[in-house]
Amino acid sequence: MDQVKSQYRSGSTVLDRPLSSGQQSYDTYKKYWPLTKYIPKVEGLAQCAGEAEYINDIHPFPNELFAAFVVATVPLSNVAQIDPTQALKMKGVVGCFTAKDIPGANSFTPQSLGFPEVEEVLCSGRVLYYGQPIAIIVAESHMIANRAANLVEVTYEKRREDVRLRLKTDDGVPSQETFEMVGEEYSASDVDDAVKVVGRMELLGQSHFPLEKQTCICVPQESGMDVYPSAQWMGVTQLAIAQVLNLPQSRINIFIRRLGGAFGSKVSRQGLTACGAALAAQLTNRPVRFYLTMEADMQLIGKRLDCISDYEVHVDDNGRVLKLTNYFAHNYGSSFNEPIGKSFILIFPNCYENKTWKVIGKMVQTDTPKKTWCRAPASTEAIATVETIMEHIAHATGKDPLEVRLANMPKASKMRSIIPEYLNRIEFDSRRISIQSFNENNRWKKRGIAWIPMKFQTDFHGIYYTMVSINIGDGSVVVTHGGIEMGQGINTKVTQAIASTLGIPLDMVSVKPSNTWTAANSDPSVASITSESVCYAASEACKILMERMKPQRQKYPDAPWFQLVQLCYVASVDLSANFMFKATDVLPYFIWSLCSAEVEVDILTGNILIRRMDVQEDTGESMSPGIDIGQIEGAITMGLGYHLAEELIYDARNGKLLTDRTVNYKILGAKDIPVDFRINFSKGSSNPCGVLRSKSTSEPPLNLSVVVLFALRNALRSANIDAGLLDEWIPLGTASTPEKIFLRSGNKTEQYLIN
Repeated sequence: MDQVKSQYRSGSTVLDRPLSSGQQSYDTYKKYWPLTKYIPKVEGLAQCAGEAEYINDIHPFPNELFAAFVVATVPLSNVAQIDPTQALKMKGVVGCFTAKDIPGANSFTPQSLGFPEVEEVLCSGRVLYYGQPIAIIVAESHMIANRAANLVEVTYEKRREDVRLRLKTDDGVPSQETFEMVGEEYSASDVDDAVKVVGRMELLGQSHFPLEKQTCICVPQESGMDVYPSAQWMGVTQLAIAQVLNLPQSRINIFIRRLGGAFGSKVSRQGLTACGAALAAQLTNRPVRFYLTMEADMQLIGKRLDCISDYEVHVDDNGRVLKLTNYFAHNYGSSFNEPIGKSFILIFPNCYENKTWKVIGKMVQTDTPKKTWCRAPASTEAIATVETIMEHIAHATGKDPLEVRLANMPKASKMRSIIPEYLNRIEFDSRRISIQSFNENNRWKKRGIAWIPMKFQTDFHGIYYTMVSINIGDGSVVVTHGGIEMGQGINTKVTQAIASTLGIPLDMVSVKPSNTWTAANSDPSVASITSESVCYAASEACKILMERMKPQRQKYPDAPWFQLVQLCYVASVDLSANFMFKATDVLPYFIWSLCSAEVEVDILTGNILIRRMDVQEDTGESMSPGIDIGQIEGAITMGLGYHLAEELIYDARNGKLLTDRTVNYKILGAKDIPVDFRINFSKGSSNPCGVLRSKSTSEPPLNLSVVVLFALRNALRSANIDAGLLDEWIPLGTASTPEKIFLRSGNKTEQYLIN
């Protein structure tokens, strides 16, 4: 080793990962306890012990059947014949159903709920994408159903030879609709002597990858059908099934206790398995359990929308934007349902002045499964793109990214006062100097550091019901609501809100499963607002109860809670209250956040180690700090996987997803998270506009994770300079896997020297 030049010695070792650590800092307010108190998740112990019941944990029903999809394998062709003869010969196979067997509408996207396009439950003619369901096999076991599905013979009308699959955004067919934002000073901008910056940001898809895949159990009953779906939106599942079976909506009874993750994949896409199970249950008059294997789920369920942005920016010597034009396109897959272009345009300006900006977006259709909402849809792409533009400007002008960002920030922006304190607290400047020294002394290991700001607008929508009832036997409280617990801790926050409002211990509150008669017409659990909305409704319902109990409290001011409840019962006080949250009950608000990342890259392999991340999140008065910390860490980690690891690869010949399991679709593991993970809640940031002075946390932090690409780029720039290359802009998008990092590191075999 003594003969090896000191700068080259780093090539003899792999990345050394120390023991993971984390720090959290947050405010708590004892006067509101148990609200704002750090408590364990109320269902956490049962979940860890395996006692928490998910859909597939529900005990088998008598005479229960299992279902599996028969899927198409020749996109853009027409199904000529479906022959289930061989499948029906298998022992245990009960039947095979096609689109012709549907008694009602062949659609799981009800137009009355805002879906402009029909998406078929079972393909009735032209195949839109590889893996599209064309029939349902029902059998005595899950294994038999799936094996039999592969035996169904499907004949296709021959596709024209000149027909080519459109899988990529650039190849897609655009819609007539566009989305546009033009600043009031855009046309008058003078760019004659400006520096011109041109680039492209490619953000491709991501699987939602919930641990619980698409699942549903349907049980025929005398009153209609009981349905146990893994769904984020009870209403759309209920209505879709009713329309497929041609039954009144009131005869479809939805029950949901919890989901095993969702991230947007179970808002509308869940309708495929739910309607399939309901159809099979109706036609056989037997309970049907329908759950997808991992591979089937990956093939069938659409992913995060791809987003390609082409930008052209004119700036002055200080990096101030004189004129910015960004053309973006989202890949929607087989349907234009669930548009998100307006959200992209709303969030794209971030915390910057946009009077001289023009942003134009379009939707394109491709021959892939309908892509759908995925945690932080539109905002993930918008923040990643605009912050990439700021980094590109800094590179082109030779300015510090801090100078560029400040040059484009309104003078009165709150962000201006937040940034200095944040950078000082994380010791950004001294760490950057240390990294520069490290890079000068190491050829084959490189480090990089970067930071970004975010201004995120939270808007409320829809309605959410809550019913709170007090039991006279012991004064305990039960609550059911229209939100869906899917890991985000909504039931914990509701429990804390009720206990705090009524002034009772936490263990006296019990949250019951959601259903469609106590919470009819509730909106989907999406967009990071459901916990707040439901907590608002629960708190208001409790206030109604307290007002009803007030006369008895005035008569008996010293009566303990249990006695007060009994006195109210004797006085015929109604001890059950309902409240409906609506969007106008609260005002929109902004979330002001910052995030930095420090990485180390092995230039010889492309492997990356995230040494440290510092997240400053604006949570208002966090209703439940433990829950919010978990949401922030989870969102950041999901974003890191999106940017660094999760790559979707399709077969160009037939559109089949080739990365449909963990062998080839890589999500982050325990040793991929930041070694040093620090979460800091903004101090004294009470939110007068929000629910119980709080702010949402489930989605916004994911937008910050793009900072890891900026830190990675800085590390690669050092490697490229050492390789004798020009310090040119390095475009990075999703997913920047080790292979891609290696190819961008400037490696050449003649550089592999020892002295």
